[in-house]
Amino acid sequence: MVVGLSLVAGLATGFLIKRSINYLSIDGYKVDNKSFFLEMFCGFIWVWAINSLNIQNALVFAGISSILIGIAFVDLNTFQIPYEFVIAGVLIVLIALLGEVIPVSSFLWGILVGAVVPLIIMGGMWMITKRQGMGFGDIQLGFVLGAWLGPMRMALTLFTASVLSLTMWIAVSFMKGFDKDRALPFAPFLAVSGIGVFVGSVYYPGIFHLLILK
Repeated sequence: MVVGLSLVAGLATGFLIKRSINYLSIDGYKVDNKSFFLEMFCGFIWVWAINSLNIQNALVFAGISSILIGIAFVDLNTFQIPYEFVIAGVLIVLIALLGEVIPVSSFLWGILVGAVVPLIIMGGMWMITKRQGMGFGDIQLGFVLGAWLGPMRMALTLFTASVLSLTMWIAVSFMKGFDKDRALPFAPFLAVSGIGVFVGSVYYPGIFHLLILK
């Protein structure tokens, strides 16, 4: 019964995410209505969350993860992060904060690691190289992720996303030729890394216990 209801909730969330992407139509990008990848992925997320977490954390994880998948889809195809999805993520985080699902200290330090530090680094890189390594959409996404994950999980997310993006850049360079100006969207790597780090902290709490500041 619980699995069935969570699956239905996930499928409905995926459908809503897809309809939202198609409604926004950023740079004309739309998800094929015949594709059910978003619905299936969100369905899996919801089923796992409801069966692995308490109800409060499950709803927060499922909601934010579904939004992250939508952001990843859009950024992968347009190099843009829809601010509407970011706002939705912020609202979920604030509700979780008010409901004491996310500790205040974790919320504040997470924002510092996820948004403030990358913004300072981005500004420093621009002053030195006159090139912008990250977009402001990535900083906004870092804000949401940091507020949700907390400082140490966010630091691990940034590290993992950087390694994944570098690996992908090297792989693409081997296939298409080296181009130092080639850019890759960073949000998909942040989304996958953030979800993966959170799931890892559930299955291996002993490893994360000493790292997560509460």
